[in-house]
Amino acid sequence: MAHIINKLQWLTIFLTISILFINGCGSDEDDDIEDNTGEGKIQVPQAYVFDSRFQEGESSVSYSGQVVRNLLLQDLKALTDSVGKDGGKAASVEDMLQLYDYDDALNLKTITTTGAVPALESHYSSLSTGKNLVGKISDAPVIGYNRSADDLVREWFKGISDNSQDSDKLGTAMAYTTEDGVDMSQMINKVLIGAVPYYQATGVYLDTLLERDNSEAKDGSKPYTAMEHAWDEAFGYIGAARDYPRYTDVQLAGSVDDFTFDSNSDGSIDFKSEYNFGLSRNAAKRDKGGTGVDFTTEIFNAFVAGRTAITNQGSVTEISAHRQAAANGMEKVIAATVVHYINDTLSDMLKLGTDEENLANLNKHWAEMKGYTVALQYNPFKLISDGQLRELHGIMGTAPKYDAPGSDAYKTQVTNYQRAKDVLQAAYGFSNSNMENW
Repeated sequence: MAHIINKLQWLTIFLTISILFINGCGSDEDDDIEDNTGEGKIQVPQAYVFDSRFQEGESSVSYSGQVVRNLLLQDLKALTDSVGKDGGKAASVEDMLQLYDYDDALNLKTITTTGAVPALESHYSSLSTGKNLVGKISDAPVIGYNRSADDLVREWFKGISDNSQDSDKLGTAMAYTTEDGVDMSQMINKVLIGAVPYYQATGVYLDTLLERDNSEAKDGSKPYTAMEHAWDEAFGYIGAARDYPRYTDVQLAGSVDDFTFDSNSDGSIDFKSEYNFGLSRNAAKRDKGGTGVDFTTEIFNAFVAGRTAITNQGSVTEISAHRQAAANGMEKVIAATVVHYINDTLSDMLKLGTDEENLANLNKHWAEMKGYTVALQYNPFKLISDGQLRELHGIMGTAPKYDAPGSDAYKTQVTNYQRAKDVLQAAYGFSNSNMENW
């Protein structure tokens, strides 16, 4: 965060709301959020906590299914990475499908750890049942491939399975890398980030938000309305802890002991409220590495203000403005991350043919650049056009290049990547300094 709230301030805040974090969905009582200017209206809270309008003493916030999918996505990445590590074991397609197409009957535990403080719950099905990744993936053709994300992911599963059976490749980066240098582990992860959580948050829950009822309890018995729940589910896919503003950018970009916090002092970390996943941490990394940007605050403020407006039954205009801000904030984080990996790829290319050459790093960074570029297409509110995305994919191609620095082919590729940065800067208005330094 650009601003840092000291621990004493946060202690004061959470003495009033710590009860909310019991089992991740307890009461959201906060005596400081009543608005005296309007009966029943609330002010914007400092954490993502909202009382039910229908059930006194109950929280109206619920997004446990999104937490499970964030865990599955993170654990799948750990599995596909593991085949390239010393002592790594071969991974079959079935091993990967168990996480991609998770079935509660498997009763699997997450392999995600929470550092020095243990997790409150470790089984996926203890958090929420009936959740997987494949059931929520976008079926839109992937720009640059003209195939679905599901089709591509399954192809990469097969590639990793085949490679990891080869004893010469197992335990090296080649266990998850194609013959032409595509890091399949990174491609699987980044494409899925776009085609599942980012797509679901923006292309499903935010996109259909205004069609949902905001006057009555959902299904007649839930502690929230259909609109409140849809907004919460979009927020859940970002992966931010409920008290996200308490974390600095350095903490969110650091180790697991830094980006988790036992906010209710119950001796455990609740994945539903006290852990920061994927996009929420990427936002901090770009804030930390940039100047004049505060994506963490921008995204959180949009979501908490939008949820407040929904709870207060605000106007369509007001809610729509917060929706656009939330969608744009997420998009800019992904776009800034593409810039970051273009810069890394250019740096890796410059080392080709020298003692510092590292093809595994080049392959990794190229795949992260490419995969996040794929992710950008899934937001119906996006600032970048499909035409600009097609140009980016045309520049990046379908595999990294290894032309010798100084050669005409190398110079052309560098020029092309600079053009890609120009396209991104035109779409998002990023500063010259950030384009250079991310």
